[in-house]
Amino acid sequence: MNKKFLSLWVVDPIKTYAAPARVNLIGEHIDYNGGHVLPCAISLYIKAAVSFNEEKKINLVSEDMKGQISVDLSNTQYDKSYSWASYPIGVIHILREMGYKVDKGLNMLFSSEIPLGSGLSSSAAILVLTTYVLNDLFDLGLSNLEIAKIAIKVEREYCGLSCGIMDQSAIALAQKDKCLYLDCASFEYEYKNAVLEKTKIMILNTKYERKLTDSKYNERVSECQKALSIIKTKYGVDNLCELDPKDLPDIGILLNDDLLYKRVKHCVREEARVKAFVTALDEKDYSLCGKILNESHFSLRDDYEVSGTNLDVITEIARNNPYVYGARMTGAGFGGCAVALVDEEHAYQVKDEVLTKYKERFGYDAEVYLIDTSDGPKVL
Repeated sequence: MNKKFLSLWVVDPIKTYAAPARVNLIGEHIDYNGGHVLPCAISLYIKAAVSFNEEKKINLVSEDMKGQISVDLSNTQYDKSYSWASYPIGVIHILREMGYKVDKGLNMLFSSEIPLGSGLSSSAAILVLTTYVLNDLFDLGLSNLEIAKIAIKVEREYCGLSCGIMDQSAIALAQKDKCLYLDCASFEYEYKNAVLEKTKIMILNTKYERKLTDSKYNERVSECQKALSIIKTKYGVDNLCELDPKDLPDIGILLNDDLLYKRVKHCVREEARVKAFVTALDEKDYSLCGKILNESHFSLRDDYEVSGTNLDVITEIARNNPYVYGARMTGAGFGGCAVALVDEEHAYQVKDEVLTKYKERFGYDAEVYLIDTSDGPKVL
């Protein structure tokens, strides 16, 4: 990165930073419905090399995307032409809007190992990374929890995605060898052990890219909000995930809408699955963990309708292997990645079989990663 940086701006970077991707083991599409989730940061990173400039310009280059984006520090309003650069520009805009002193021009070169549109939260990683960088360079005094909250604010208010709190929190608060057991209604969290004896977390990348803000993500958020407004007329809840699964038959009658009922059913049962998964994890019952992963995928496919052919096929290939405990799509869906829990001794055999059978089905290669967990953002 340093050589590229020098060629762009004829100075060396003053510092280089990194932030990890994340994978959510269980608890999908319930972060914005007040549920619990269980993500961990993984050893795929976005890096940023940085220097100041005297022109009060924000100069942004990505080694993975074409072109250079340059804006005046005084004019950081959203513009769709910014594309990927809207994330770091948005952080600067929101911080200044909040009264933080970000008053010098910056040159920033980004480089990413995180596949774009994969469901591993490249957008959240760049938001957290940029906020972490600015916090360090301008001595803003932000905690990692505050960094997460600002990154969430940027994604919602500047980038226009009605996201929950999981992705940014999972990255900003990450600890190696730990999962973040996060209550998305209260922001309360604790850490769970992510080191599973004789097992490995495997990421299955379909290489079928989806664009999150162009997907039906916001539509699902709207459907859940509509269902909640009806449910509130009878049940004293603030979020769908507060509902008891035993009340689902009555809720179906109350909603009188098959589509809305399916969305609610997923949220309520997914919340129960998260709690069951955490218990199984504590008890090292990996067979039960795998069964819960499978059930989560079927619910996301049939009730929440955010899977897709590629995700269904790659998880089925994995699921049919005797050394796989369970597999499900992860992230927003409509493409991207799945996560599987596999027997560590036979992990490479599983990987080879998934890659071979997926290519036979679609005619192009998937990618499979055997990942380690990671700490959160850091200076390199």
